[in-house]
Amino acid sequence: MLQRLKLIIATGVTLLTSGTLAADTQNCLQAYTAGKEAQAFQKCLPLAKEGDPQAAFILARLYALGVDGKAPDWEKVVEWLRLSSAANHAEAAYNLAIAYQKGKGTAADPQQSLKYYRQSSELGNPKAMRNLAMLYEKGKGVDKDIGQAFTLYQRSAESGLTDSQLKAGLMLLQGEGVEKDPVAARRWIEKSADAGNDNAQLALGVLLIDFDPDTAIHWYAKAAAAGNPYAAHNLALVYSEGQSTPQDLYQALTYARTSLELGNRATQPLYDRIQARIEAQDARQQGSGESVKAGSEKAGDDTDNSPMIAEIEGLNWLKAQPPEHFVVQLARLTTSEGAHRFIRDFNLEPIARTVKLGQDDYVILTRDSFVVKADAHNILKAQLPTALAGEAWVRRYRSLYKH
Repeated sequence: MLQRLKLIIATGVTLLTSGTLAADTQNCLQAYTAGKEAQAFQKCLPLAKEGDPQAAFILARLYALGVDGKAPDWEKVVEWLRLSSAANHAEAAYNLAIAYQKGKGTAADPQQSLKYYRQSSELGNPKAMRNLAMLYEKGKGVDKDIGQAFTLYQRSAESGLTDSQLKAGLMLLQGEGVEKDPVAARRWIEKSADAGNDNAQLALGVLLIDFDPDTAIHWYAKAAAAGNPYAAHNLALVYSEGQSTPQDLYQALTYARTSLELGNRATQPLYDRIQARIEAQDARQQGSGESVKAGSEKAGDDTDNSPMIAEIEGLNWLKAQPPEHFVVQLARLTTSEGAHRFIRDFNLEPIARTVKLGQDDYVILTRDSFVVKADAHNILKAQLPTALAGEAWVRRYRSLYKH
């Protein structure tokens, strides 16, 4: 009877202690999440010293922020991360892996980093799975294994990490580390895009633009609105070319400007080209209005203002040109209408011609050809608008029909 009583008392004390510790841990966490750092430190320190993994992890975070207004103490951060990781705290193990990988608060040690990434991954941390996948993909600190990389990316994707969802989708699309599966690839990329990943939204736009342009433009617009400069650049191309959607040069210019403002300097030539086309279009419309008015006074309503369609040369014409001579390629487009519009918008009729190389393949070349390449370069400065000169390509006739 006495023995049984002792057991009951011991059990009660254990339960009481356990409940007290749980309450203390909760107070520690609440103080930290409320931003009361000094209070959190006082409440968490005793628990962390007793081995509480959550309290130790919070202490690591507090030392990373800087305790009592002091600079961050990265050695203390690592010390508490080690203690928390020893009690299988997944996020602590993940952060400790990064510390060893970057050599922050401790000497860089790829094997220790690998060890803690594996621990955190096994505990279900999707970020650790992603980083471990990157190591296997690149063969850094571990033998390269694309199949294992895909497996980890997919596990991370299944846990909801959007960049892993995009990566898993791209690997399925390209057949990297796994058999190609375009249907599953699109499903993962769409899942990431739906969750707000602007790179996934950009990827969907690229994938869909040729056969579902409306959906592609929808995703490009969402990515651009989220601050993706490459999506804004692609929208500028779409609206300026007018192949996937009705041409709108002003909309194109807006997106080109957005891409530049977001830091994509590669958009500058496109912006300049669109700006030049708008200026040429406005000038042509003003001139057309004047000529219509003048013609009306002389010939009534019989004036024909329809645009003249330039002739298109073919491969036979191209192969009849001196193969070693140089010519300037001004643009390459997929429709004859696009080629005519390009020549018209830049007022290139006197100096340019269109050549059809194949199905949906048209190039615009200067009418003049040159024996010396330097002479071809000179014409860029002498005859072409600045917006075109930067993107024009001097090449031999031979190279056009060989490729």
